[in-house]
Amino acid sequence: MKPFPAPLFLLFTASLVLFVAGPVSVSAQNDNIVLAKNAVRIVISPDEPEPLQLAVRTLVRDFKTVMDFEPEIIDSLDKAGNTTVLVIQNDSVRKVAGQEPLNGFESHRVSADSRQNIVFLRGHDMRGTIYAVYTFSEQFLGVPPLWYFSSWTPKKHDRIAVPRNIFFDFKSPQVRYRAWFPNDTDMFSPWRRLSVENNTLWLETMLRLKLNTVELGSTIRYPGRMTNDALLLKQFGLVLTSHHMIALNSGFGNWETYWRTVKGQPAPELLLSNEKEIIEFYRYNIETVLANGVENLWQIVFRGVRDAPYWATFSDAPEPESERVDIINKHLKIQLDLIREITGEEEPFVRMTFYDELSDFLTAGLLKPPTGENMIWTFCSARRDHYPNDDIVRFDTSRNVKLGYYMNFQFTSTGSHLAPAEGPWKMEFNYRYVNGKRPLYFSVVNAGNLREHLFELSANAAMLWDFNAYNSDRFLLQFCETYFGKVHAEEVAALYRDYYHAYWEPTKTSFPGLERQFLFHDLRHSQVMRMIAARFSPFNPNPLRDIGFERMPGRSFRITPSDHGAADTIDAILSGMKVSAEKFTQVADRCDALFPKLPEENRNFFNDNLRGYARFMAELSRSLHDFVYAYKHQSDRTVCATNLQSSLKAMGSARQALLQTQHGVFENWYDGDAVNGKFNMPRILNLIETTAHSVK
Repeated sequence: MKPFPAPLFLLFTASLVLFVAGPVSVSAQNDNIVLAKNAVRIVISPDEPEPLQLAVRTLVRDFKTVMDFEPEIIDSLDKAGNTTVLVIQNDSVRKVAGQEPLNGFESHRVSADSRQNIVFLRGHDMRGTIYAVYTFSEQFLGVPPLWYFSSWTPKKHDRIAVPRNIFFDFKSPQVRYRAWFPNDTDMFSPWRRLSVENNTLWLETMLRLKLNTVELGSTIRYPGRMTNDALLLKQFGLVLTSHHMIALNSGFGNWETYWRTVKGQPAPELLLSNEKEIIEFYRYNIETVLANGVENLWQIVFRGVRDAPYWATFSDAPEPESERVDIINKHLKIQLDLIREITGEEEPFVRMTFYDELSDFLTAGLLKPPTGENMIWTFCSARRDHYPNDDIVRFDTSRNVKLGYYMNFQFTSTGSHLAPAEGPWKMEFNYRYVNGKRPLYFSVVNAGNLREHLFELSANAAMLWDFNAYNSDRFLLQFCETYFGKVHAEEVAALYRDYYHAYWEPTKTSFPGLERQFLFHDLRHSQVMRMIAARFSPFNPNPLRDIGFERMPGRSFRITPSDHGAADTIDAILSGMKVSAEKFTQVADRCDALFPKLPEENRNFFNDNLRGYARFMAELSRSLHDFVYAYKHQSDRTVCATNLQSSLKAMGSARQALLQTQHGVFENWYDGDAVNGKFNMPRILNLIETTAHSVK
């Protein structure tokens, strides 16, 4: 480690053992250290890494937002003068003798030396120090983690008191890798392109929530470069990891690009027999990641070009399932051996994700994934619904591996896309179940466009840091106090609970101890409409079929008519949507009544994160009910036409409930839905209207 420059080292040491000679600031004579306008400086060594420098510049921006001035950034205490000083200390760059040690990776502390008017923002390493910076900003400047997404209005101050005995001490997080996976970003991606802030501040938000990893798809740009998103993570000091279908940061969808741009030749056919060429592809991708200096958590897997088994891509794949798994086992070993060889690490951190067919193979005992001290076996919540799958239920805890968990807050075609549905309680159950097998080491949540799942994502981040301290009910109340004010926090918290419990449960819970195992998400609503509209006549009491290829028949919709006293699927939907629409309407009406009572600065986020979604789901449920009712009674053209018109009206109201949440930086949020959206409200409106015309 490099030593401090002499003046900085001496003053650091003095701050621990004696008074500094010279005048004592007036603010230090009181019980508080005072942050006064134009009287604060920030000390940080120029040797600190760029992500930490970036966080400090962000802290300067926070001061500007809250106190209307920008503290000067200086490189030593002897330049501070008679001002309050924030000292940024990264122990991995420079340690100070005599200080109480920090706990371990990413641990951090905010403390003070009132004799010298110094506040220390200290971390065990780079990210720990970044977390200390944002802890200070939240606790004393009042900048909440979701400030950009919550339309936060700052409270202005000329002076802020920092208690001289402050000692915010955060031990290392329980879960080492804590990731978001933005997926199905039909709204998020075009929104990011609108401004630099949109493109970057979601990463700042992650760091304010004390997350550290982002999962992306292929991140190699041939020849020899990484994608802009991968380099953006490097800029912010976040770890990169890969999607469950991407091995070594690049999928086989890039096969032809690699051969054309790197080798200058046509690509060999993707055949298992071309093993030498496949290994060359693997090797190049590993070397590219290392050459670009990106902090990377390796993912090994052997799947096809898209999110499908490899035998859908490789024409010479064997037919027997046991032989197919043998090929997967072989390539996992090849990939791991290459990582070890190229990185020079005997035990590199490597993860594997058991998704879809891999989960089934593992459960059946056919898949033989690598084990080792730093091998992370990442289990997934069940496909299309959110509960622990059979592979983690049957996990052999004697295996020499670390555990990871991948939970979807949304699914591509049947999940929660335009409105949140799972809630923190279900998240907590899943994670506590997995953590009960063995302390969790890696987590990733699939959250689509992010904005829809801000509450759940915040809860997840809090839990991953400290399982013992986390409780969903307590977190909900704290969240509501932070973003909606203490006066109405309990009332808002009750609305959140009732919102999540308004979702229809199409099948009774079967997993022991879990509530709300199966939910009818917004994309399931749209899929029912699309399937019925495609064959509106003649009437079929059980018209739904699985979407695409399902290894487990019937899980696309999970409707069990007998659980609702119904004879068929259609009657079950009618019963479920009637009750669900009523429940969501009650929540939406209560939100409307509370809205004008909230402090004005809290209303936008209340509207965006709860009120709008409640009204959307009420109208969406009503629209589906009336559409299905029209379908059932199509023999009576008057009844059919009337209900199709009411379905169209309700769907229009559902869309308006979402569109009225567009404002400020989110003015164009739903533009992506109207173009290539997974839900695509205009398309659904047109579908209902077209169906109505066809029955006139």
